[in-house]
Amino acid sequence: CFLKALDPDYSDMSLNEIVKEIVDIGDVFTVSFKKMYSHSGGGIFINRKTNSRILTQQQIDSMDFTIMSITTADYGNGFMSYSGLTGDGIVEIMSGMALCLNEAVVARRILEVCYVGSMLHQRFNLPIISGGHALYIAADRILPCVETAHCPAEYLNAIMMKALRIRGCGLGNLVYGGRHVSGLGEVEYSKRLPMDSLRLAVPREVYEQEYLLQALSTLGDAYQKGLFEHLSGGLTPLDYVDNGFYHFGAKYHLNEEDEFNDVVSRMRG
Repeated sequence: CFLKALDPDYSDMSLNEIVKEIVDIGDVFTVSFKKMYSHSGGGIFINRKTNSRILTQQQIDSMDFTIMSITTADYGNGFMSYSGLTGDGIVEIMSGMALCLNEAVVARRILEVCYVGSMLHQRFNLPIISGGHALYIAADRILPCVETAHCPAEYLNAIMMKALRIRGCGLGNLVYGGRHVSGLGEVEYSKRLPMDSLRLAVPREVYEQEYLLQALSTLGDAYQKGLFEHLSGGLTPLDYVDNGFYHFGAKYHLNEEDEFNDVVSRMRG
């Protein structure tokens, strides 16, 4: 929808045509179903069958065989499972993908997310960016005293989970900043990002915009009152690996437990 709205070369193309053009560029692509309209989770990994611009045909065939062998399992009772999906689940995914290409549905969702982000910024001056399916909070601005090495986005996420029962996903310097430890034992970043982003994805057609605004207004109110201004504890990631996927199963040490419990209590208050 953003391409269609902002690029005149795509203004007359359907979403289906735009997606086909994007897919045709790559050799492989992935789709997460967490943000879709009918299925509750999972995803797909698709590779080009022939005529790769980068991969050899042998690599393509090997990848295709590997994907098929690890995603199709025999339960031993004559019934096959596709990555644990039932037939109903596959139908849900198919209907969700169709909805994702429905311009009216997609436009309504983008407007909903933009409305919530704009209202939070106007009411509380919350540092937030509205995306197509998610809100992105500048956690490093909300927690200015938390060092980058102590994961502002992940710390804010932990606070929100405990205080508001809202779970986001840190997609900032921990995941994409090239975090590493120098020979002197100091945490450094080879690709430091201008914003330590906490993503709040809005999954499917579950939440109305007024509910989202009400739930996140507690965060905005706490920020406006300076509740986060002097927090400095943060988190220390354990057994960190810079592979772009650490956040899926990450474990952390809570640096200042008393500080954490205090701010959670005050937000709930």
